[in-house]
Amino acid sequence: MIVGIKPNLLHMLFVLLMLQATNLHAQTKKGDSLNRYIHSANTADDKLRAIIAYTDEYYNICHDSLSKYAAVAIQLAAPLNNNLLKSQAQLILAYDYIQWGWMDSVFAITEAEIPKCDMRDKDYRQVYFKFSIIKSVALGSESRMQECLDNLYKLIPYAEEYKDTLHLAQICNTIGFIASARNEIKEGIKWNDKALQYIQGLTLMPGRIGSIYVTRASLYNKSGLPDSALYFLQKGIDLCTKGEYIDRLVGAYRLQSAILTDQGKYTAAEEALMNMINTRKKLNQQEGFVVDDNIQIADFYANTGQLQKAIDLCRKFLVSGELKKEKKEGSIAMNNDAATRLAYYVPLAGYLKQSGDTKGYTEALENIITLKDSVAAMNSTEAIAEMQAKYDVQEKEKTILEQELQLTRRNTMLYGSIGFIVMAGIIGLLVFRNQRRAQQEKLRIAVEEEKNMAVQSILEAEEKERKRIAADLHDNIGAYATAIRDDVDKITGKSDEAAHLHLDHLRQHSQEIINSLRDTIWVLNKENITITGLSDRFKNYTGKLQPSYPGINININEQIEEDIVIPSRKALNIFRIMQEAVHNALKHSNAKNISITICSNEHISIAINDDGSGFDELAGNHGNGMINMKARAEEAGLLLAVHSEKDKGTEIMLKQTT
Repeated sequence: MIVGIKPNLLHMLFVLLMLQATNLHAQTKKGDSLNRYIHSANTADDKLRAIIAYTDEYYNICHDSLSKYAAVAIQLAAPLNNNLLKSQAQLILAYDYIQWGWMDSVFAITEAEIPKCDMRDKDYRQVYFKFSIIKSVALGSESRMQECLDNLYKLIPYAEEYKDTLHLAQICNTIGFIASARNEIKEGIKWNDKALQYIQGLTLMPGRIGSIYVTRASLYNKSGLPDSALYFLQKGIDLCTKGEYIDRLVGAYRLQSAILTDQGKYTAAEEALMNMINTRKKLNQQEGFVVDDNIQIADFYANTGQLQKAIDLCRKFLVSGELKKEKKEGSIAMNNDAATRLAYYVPLAGYLKQSGDTKGYTEALENIITLKDSVAAMNSTEAIAEMQAKYDVQEKEKTILEQELQLTRRNTMLYGSIGFIVMAGIIGLLVFRNQRRAQQEKLRIAVEEEKNMAVQSILEAEEKERKRIAADLHDNIGAYATAIRDDVDKITGKSDEAAHLHLDHLRQHSQEIINSLRDTIWVLNKENITITGLSDRFKNYTGKLQPSYPGINININEQIEEDIVIPSRKALNIFRIMQEAVHNALKHSNAKNISITICSNEHISIAINDDGSGFDELAGNHGNGMINMKARAEEAGLLLAVHSEKDKGTEIMLKQTT
């Protein structure tokens, strides 16, 4: 960004000559037309206005061209006595920083420029919306979805107040797109419907309409309706092509290739993939610039028998895909953050598992767990849900106020029509006031009752949560505390070498206690967890516990035909029941082998067997561990069955009841 310059006539002439001499490429017919107008403009003011119009579609302009236009716009605006044009030049600079992935610079510009925008002025109002939307784009790029949604929700009342249907459609479509990315299908369709309503009649904006159809296709695909998704996707592709919306067109081809790949239509999928690559080239972007493009290419390799190429592609961007703010040959412009790395590690883990690389698969799982913790810290699901609920309440309150306003207007017209009848008018006014006072009193009582109910619900929830956390501490940390105690007993009387070995075990179990607390927080931060993810987590748990029990073999057998998605609370209960069962077998059974079988088809069933000494079921004295297991099973809607015989081992079965 160039600041502090007072250009004279010679300097201004140099700027204009630089613009004329620079080889700036447009990627659309509209862009070519505006580009020619830029070079044919005679004054600095006309050139600046032409640049502002051209760069409004910054997503269709390659990085180098946009950077040069931004620099020229800043210099052209500097000597002008026009604050609006200066703000618009700063907007172009923000567009440029978005393209290069420099989000801190975007935030610095938007925070400085947004307060300058006077919403009463139509032109400034448009600049305000553009700065606010580009700020939301930057927040989304850094996976700060809570802040991104909060910023978008705040824009809606302003856009509605000034009847700006174009920005309303854009905002609603963006919220729907975020909901789709978060697998909130119902919420996404709600906002997508709103976007379609606002965009109706804007036939001169085919690219914007096409973008909304592409979002709808994504929602239908995640709903398990691939044919409907392909139908809307084709409509979106046709409209984006007509409207020369190149960046969104790339995303549409990428989604089309993914759906066709899942359907096994590899020839058509490859054609869509080539369309994606060729369309991306129109933006003159470097190889590997867009993460989603790379992952779709890797997925196509994996599904067409080129598994090693898929693995190599993911690893390439994990190793060398660091954010570089300086423009150098071979730089990859992307954010080097947890969300970006997670996007590569998730498919990579699947490819490594498919290839039989157990070590690589285990390392990928460890990285996924760490990265998901980081992303969860930035993206609080509860906070986003609360924000969405807050917006819905505001919308309902607004509707009620509008209805009350309409009712009041009707009453006023009625009383006005009989205004000549003085006595009747006075009586009507008194009745109206009494009714209004009674309604206000009823409303006040209802609000007080609702507040009292909310307080009581919170107290009950807090008590239930306290009891649940207490059970967690017993079930989970107890296992590691027992292992630590056993190692302390073993140290006594041992040689120095043996003592050091057990001290290492003590250090490991101490760390595992900390990790177990992280496990509890990690699960509660998630909305849904797959049975495969739960199984992988339990493998990690038993693998770290195994060294303390070298005489016992722990084996986990997966029979997963359908990777069922389960709520986080239910997943945590299943995980803790399995932990308690394994812990009991290690501690009490004198077993040589412990076998865990995890089945998932239409329903979930889990069996934990040991070949130990068993116990007398009729005795009924099984301690807090068994009580907590049964309580957890009941809370999760699962059936817990325990079968044990003396000297014949123990079997614990956990089944889904519905």
